[in-house]
Amino acid sequence: MKVYKAKLKAGTDVNCFSIVLGAAVETKLSKFAEEVNKPVFFANQEKRIIYSVAMRPNKQIFRKDINGEPAYITFDAEEVEKMQQSYFKSNNQGLAKMSLNHSDESITGVYPIESWIVLNPELDKSKTLMMEDVQAGDLILGFKIDNDEVWQNFIKTGEVDGISLEAFLDYEIINPEINMNVEEKKSFIAEVIEVAKSLFMMNDKEMQDMAEVPEVPATDPPVDPMVELQTMYDAAMAENADLKEKLATMQAKDVEDATTLETMKSQKVKAENDLAVFKAEKLAIVNLPKEKQFAEMTSLEKYRESKKNQ
Repeated sequence: MKVYKAKLKAGTDVNCFSIVLGAAVETKLSKFAEEVNKPVFFANQEKRIIYSVAMRPNKQIFRKDINGEPAYITFDAEEVEKMQQSYFKSNNQGLAKMSLNHSDESITGVYPIESWIVLNPELDKSKTLMMEDVQAGDLILGFKIDNDEVWQNFIKTGEVDGISLEAFLDYEIINPEINMNVEEKKSFIAEVIEVAKSLFMMNDKEMQDMAEVPEVPATDPPVDPMVELQTMYDAAMAENADLKEKLATMQAKDVEDATTLETMKSQKVKAENDLAVFKAEKLAIVNLPKEKQFAEMTSLEKYRESKKNQ
C-alpha cells in the first residue's frame, strides 16, 4: 500500500480542530477535574482544560481514499510546525473554529490557550500533566472548555478522546509500497477490516478469520498476506457491486408493479361504472308496464285494439 507525504495546500490555512472519538494520533485527552487526582495547582476546582497530542510527525495514518485507493499519509516535522503556526494565524484573524467529531456545525465556548512541540519527552510539561505516550516532535494543544454541554456531555462522559485537525491537503507519494513485518501486517489488516465492516455491515464473527495472520516458522520464507487480502478486498467490492445491481433491479420491478397496480385500479373503476349502468338499465326494463293479453282487456280496450289493426 502506498504512502503519501501530506502538506497543507498552498493558499490555505488550518482553520479548524475537532474534538473527536478515535483520533488518528492515538493518545487520550488529559482532563483536569476536581474529582481526578491531578497536580496541586489544579486541585479543588474544575478548570475545564483539556490537552491532547494533535499531530505526530512521521506517523502513518490510514485513509480509505487517497487518489482513489486506500493508502497511508504522514506529516514530517516541518509540516507539523507549519500547521501549528497556520492554526494560530487563523485563530488570531478570527477564522478558526472548533467542532465535534468533524461535524459541519461549529461549537462555541471552546478555544485554544496553549500549544507547544515536544523537544524532550522526559523533561516536557506533558509529564507534569500526566499525559501518556508523548513522543519527541508531537504537537500538543490545550483548550479551555467554557461550553457546559460539551464539558458535561462529551468530555466528562468520555464521548470524545482526542483532537483532530481539518485542512485542505496536497499529497506527494514517498513510497509505492510498504514492507511490513508480521505485527505491522496484523495492525494494517485490523484497520482494513474495520473499514470493511463499516462498508458491508459484517459482524465480528464473519470477520474473525480475516483478522488472523499466521505465525511464520523461522525455517520457512516469510509469508506475505497482502495478495490474499487484496483478493478478499476485490471479492468484497464485487459483492457490493452485485448487491447494488440487484437493488436497482428490485427498484425497477417496484416501479413496474406500481404502474401495473394503477392500471388495474383504473380498470376496476371502469368495470364498477359499467356494472352500475347495467344495473340501472336492467331496473328500468323491469319497471316497464306489461302489455295486457287480448283476453284480459276491457271491452273498450278490445275495441281500440281492433281499430289499430284495421
